[in-house]
Amino acid sequence: MKNIISLVDEKNYAEVMQRKIEPFLAEIRTDGYFSSFDGNNIHYEAHTIDDAKGTVVIVHGFTEFAEKFREMAYYFVKNGYNTFALDNRGHGHSYRMKGSMETVRVNKFSDYIDDLDNFVNKIVKPHNDNLPLYVFSHSMGGGITARYIQVHNDTFSKAILSAPMICAQTGAPVPFAKAVMGFANLFGLKNVSVPGMCKFNPNATYKNSSDTCEERYEYFLSKRKNNECYRTAGPSFGWVNEALKVTDQLLDDNNCKNITAKVLIFQPESDNRVISSYQNTFADKLSDAQLVYVTGSKHEIFGTTNDVLQGYIDKIIDFLG
Repeated sequence: MKNIISLVDEKNYAEVMQRKIEPFLAEIRTDGYFSSFDGNNIHYEAHTIDDAKGTVVIVHGFTEFAEKFREMAYYFVKNGYNTFALDNRGHGHSYRMKGSMETVRVNKFSDYIDDLDNFVNKIVKPHNDNLPLYVFSHSMGGGITARYIQVHNDTFSKAILSAPMICAQTGAPVPFAKAVMGFANLFGLKNVSVPGMCKFNPNATYKNSSDTCEERYEYFLSKRKNNECYRTAGPSFGWVNEALKVTDQLLDDNNCKNITAKVLIFQPESDNRVISSYQNTFADKLSDAQLVYVTGSKHEIFGTTNDVLQGYIDKIIDFLG
């Protein structure tokens, strides 16, 4: 089974998105909020169609937002799937802890898992008509999803992890980074922004990005420029500490044995956001997992040029079908 629609023309990307894709999705979109486990509001958007054959929950990555995945939502919808995407806490239009909006903060990494579970049970399932439930996730969202299917193994029958954050890249050896972040939290720096990382740069350049398609990169940078809710740029010390701590849980043998979903993991050729080798270790621990290496891609595989993106989308649709 192949992708039944052509990809957005990258040479005229902004025009096609603004004149065709965005208006089409607006006609089938529902925006809303739900109260999560701690009473805080989490934002989501859903795209639903008649005669859908399944539902895909989309979980975005660090400093991202649900709207960034509308091109992916379009491909899912055109291939017969409803989509439900949330803004993870500390991102987009969802609840944030006090402090600069450009810094991502979280009390515990498990808060993300609890938010996702509330989203599934309060919003997705009541509007799903008993359709098969799948999940597509990227980076931090991949870490959230991997942990979610360990804890809640009866929700999703198939899970797609695109460049998942099994272990975050800090630029330092993992044991050293864990020790430093642990001490930072002990000394009251949990909610303090990591210096030099938490300032949105409207003049950021494509060359230093995680994309290989300049047109896609520029389009979503413009969305960040136009909406202060999309300008998250870096982590607090507490966020880094939680991101590193969850790695041990993700790689725990018993936790991995608890996963019953079929798992498809995409690994980009070049990635300076997460440590790719941990993805291999994670995949080896699962009973039904496939790891696909994507040549010619960076961390945001969905932000590649069409010659690479076509195979990525086809593989996803084949996996779901």
